[in-house]
Amino acid sequence: DIIEGRYLAPDDKDVALVDSQYAAQYGLKVGSTVTYAKDFKVVGIVKAKAMSLVQATIYTNLPDVQEIVRAPGSINIVLIRAEDPRKTSSISEAISRSWPRSTVITASDIASVTTGVINIGEQTAWSISLILVIVAILFGIKSQLSALVERTREIGLLKAIGWSNKDVVSQIVIESLFQGLMGGLAGCAAGCVASLYVLSTIRGEIGEALQLVNIDPLLLAMGIIISILSSLLAGVYPALKAARLTPAEALRTL
Repeated sequence: DIIEGRYLAPDDKDVALVDSQYAAQYGLKVGSTVTYAKDFKVVGIVKAKAMSLVQATIYTNLPDVQEIVRAPGSINIVLIRAEDPRKTSSISEAISRSWPRSTVITASDIASVTTGVINIGEQTAWSISLILVIVAILFGIKSQLSALVERTREIGLLKAIGWSNKDVVSQIVIESLFQGLMGGLAGCAAGCVASLYVLSTIRGEIGEALQLVNIDPLLLAMGIIISILSSLLAGVYPALKAARLTPAEALRTL
């Protein structure tokens, strides 16, 4: 993206574009001179997107670069766009035959590597999520048991006035489910806010690639369901333990 000045023209010689961060670091402007083996006049300030395959700090026409490295006619990378994507394989084979020492990388090759990295990331994320769920269940059990100790008198009074074991279990389980629902909603809301903030922060870097990134409603629903189920599991044991309390045992704490 051209921020200031102009792009390179085919007949330009000894002129260059410089990256915006590089220009800011060294105080370069349009009309300044940048030196790399020889002097180049800066005709434009640019910013390469993060998704760009080739990034540098100084950009100039190929003949100038070949002159600097003393390798006329030499290149090290060529970007080719196929008019018909279905012919990518045949084009790759033709290039390999014409230049046996070259390495041909297609978009599908890059996609396969990226997919592998994403799969590893997803597996790691799910593993961490499973560990967090187990920790949340254990923490929930501990919290419910602590609350049970504090509410021993209350449970004793309720059982003394006629509450059955089923009533006590239902009361504690419903409270645990409510806490899980509130925690799930709060967690999903915090996740959405954090995701939107991160996406807005990197929007200028990856640009149109953000169109492929969104917040999955199904994943949010799964998060709430997991939160409710984990709270249910965390509340069952304390509820059963509370139901086994006899009124006499509970009232002795008064």
